[in-house]
Amino acid sequence: MQSSSDENSNDDNRRSDIVKIKKELEESEKKFYKELSSKYFLLNEFTINQLKDMCTNLLGKGPDIEYHEDKQTKKMIPLPQYKEDYIHFIIEEFEFSEIKQYALGNHIVTSQFFEK
Repeated sequence: MQSSSDENSNDDNRRSDIVKIKKELEESEKKFYKELSSKYFLLNEFTINQLKDMCTNLLGKGPDIEYHEDKQTKKMIPLPQYKEDYIHFIIEEFEFSEIKQYALGNHIVTSQFFEK
């Protein structure tokens, strides 16, 4: 049988873990929103093929394909994927530093791009 001090200690540990996780999530979210416009601005410099290559080379996949059901044939038709689809996918998957490194390493932009 557990003593009440053991139970209190476990409760304190759980609370401490929850607070720690909440802080990490808040920090992660702050960083995401802080980098959002920079990511978008940089990714806009990519062509759609460069965006596709980045997804394939670094993740082995791109954004999920969405489908539309043709009402007459009942067939599921894949919807086209546009540059914005890839930009939004990459924004979710990568940090700014990773996008910057890829852009520089693949000569999509030069270092002067970041001096603006």
